[in-house]
Amino acid sequence: MKPTKKMILTQNLVFNAPFALIMVLVSTYLMQGWAGFNFTMIPMFFIALVLIEIFGFIIPVQKIAGFFGEKVFKGKNPMAFPQFLLVAAVLTVIFTVLMTLSMTLIGMLIGGAPLSLYWASCLKVFPWLCLTAYCCVLIFLPLSMKVSGMDKVAAGPRPEGK
Repeated sequence: MKPTKKMILTQNLVFNAPFALIMVLVSTYLMQGWAGFNFTMIPMFFIALVLIEIFGFIIPVQKIAGFFGEKVFKGKNPMAFPQFLLVAAVLTVIFTVLMTLSMTLIGMLIGGAPLSLYWASCLKVFPWLCLTAYCCVLIFLPLSMKVSGMDKVAAGPRPEGK
């Protein structure tokens, strides 16, 4: 069974919206401490959501997952547990590097921070964002796949008689 456009859209929205929100909240907390809600979070959320969609479109997630699944776990479904833990870690690092670099720059431009602090800011938030992103992937990816019906597509065709 091939995924439909509705399945892909549902899966993307159910995963990317809470992922972007949590990443913006955590990065804001890491950079400013918890000062409550501030209005820069709203544009940052939408920018993060758009960037996640763009990166998801550009990065061949299925090929990367399949590559690591085939190389490390021969003959097993890379989206099944425990193989999924490695695949999720690899994809998390790729996306977190891109998101940290881009969102830190955008946040500094919006906030008026000096760009000379860019690399220090990236290094300050990266480990925490990586850990947060990994937790988000472990929670929201299976949930989004279940809600969209993509879990049935990822499992592949069922053997006859089962």
